[in-house]
Amino acid sequence: MPARLARKYKSNDPFEIAEALDIEVLERSDFKRLKGAFKVILNNSFIFINANLSDEMKRLVCAHELGHALLHRSLGKSETGLMEFELFDITSTTEYEANLFAANLLLDESSIEELVSDGFDIVQIARQLGTNVNLLLLKLQQMNDDNRFRLPDMPARNFLGTISDDAGHL
Repeated sequence: MPARLARKYKSNDPFEIAEALDIEVLERSDFKRLKGAFKVILNNSFIFINANLSDEMKRLVCAHELGHALLHRSLGKSETGLMEFELFDITSTTEYEANLFAANLLLDESSIEELVSDGFDIVQIARQLGTNVNLLLLKLQQMNDDNRFRLPDMPARNFLGTISDDAGHL
């Protein structure tokens, strides 16, 4: 679905896609630990993002919440909606699906394959693509059906909850 959306809207920018889908993205400066949330209010979809995050982290959170908006809309209708303290909790099916959505929207397979063939390691690829290494690992695990990559284990299930936004590269 993310590739289809990127083609349709000629962009992989989650903010642009959300706008095209009439999903309002609002920044909240009152969030402390909360990174983002998805909520349906009076049949209108909203993505809330912590205004104190870096632009890179906001993009990642928006892509993750967009995944919830498109894959788990009914959960956004609950009283609390979907609130994210740890975006990459892959013990939860809904969180894992939103993470894969974000990885597939933000990370281009051909760019990754080119960097791999040029001999870049996982950390170098993440830096080149301006992404978090854990998000890259999710994408690489999905791309690795034929075991062509030698990958480390999956990222820690709560990695986003344990990294600070000012930890250098995402």
